[in-house]
Amino acid sequence: MSLYQQIVGRGLRLAPGKTDCLILDYAGNPHDLYAPEVGTPKGKSDNVPVQVFCPACGFANTFWGKTTADGTLIEHFGRRCQGWFEDDDGHREQCDFRFRFKNCPQCNAENDIAARRCRECDTVLVDPDDMLKAALRLKDALVLRCSGMSLQHEHDEKGEWLKITYYDEDGADVSERFRLQTPAQRTAFEQLFIRPHTRTPGIPLRWITAADILAPASLIATPGFCRCPHERSVLASA
Repeated sequence: MSLYQQIVGRGLRLAPGKTDCLILDYAGNPHDLYAPEVGTPKGKSDNVPVQVFCPACGFANTFWGKTTADGTLIEHFGRRCQGWFEDDDGHREQCDFRFRFKNCPQCNAENDIAARRCRECDTVLVDPDDMLKAALRLKDALVLRCSGMSLQHEHDEKGEWLKITYYDEDGADVSERFRLQTPAQRTAFEQLFIRPHTRTPGIPLRWITAADILAPASLIATPGFCRCPHERSVLASA
């Protein structure tokens, strides 16, 4: 299948005066040549190939994911855009947009979630499990293994805000609040909550008010752990 895709890809390359490409298949392939090849393990049996457009370059990626009965995308597991650029000299470079990533603590560069060193500054990236073990050893920090999460829309004299409460298996909980009045507050909410926890990274979650977040709450993934260094801070991680 991969060889077939390479052949077709070469035939479809653009060239001056080229208007069409005829593809003849004499191999008698027993499988559907039009079925997308994802290139990564399928995972759970209910996963299906889904198309996700890169917000940076517009490439139509094919990832494993989940959809509703009517085909609406509710989750995908893509990590990096599969699109490639080619300059006039034939040099090829992959699109650098990452749907899922971990930030370097030194330069804040986005790295693959399995990376051991930062691709920009070569800083050693601490494994999330090691970070969790270190947090568990802290005497003044609370670490919750999240089993659930709830979102609550409230407002006061300063405007509306969204309260997120995380619950562990023993019923303990911790919460954080995001005010959504100013552009800076809304940007912080997008970066600190929506982007790390969305089930469909790369696909904008359309919202205007805090109440709009509650309707598509199923598109928000519950983090695996919450680390609370002090009463007013919550650091949630997958």
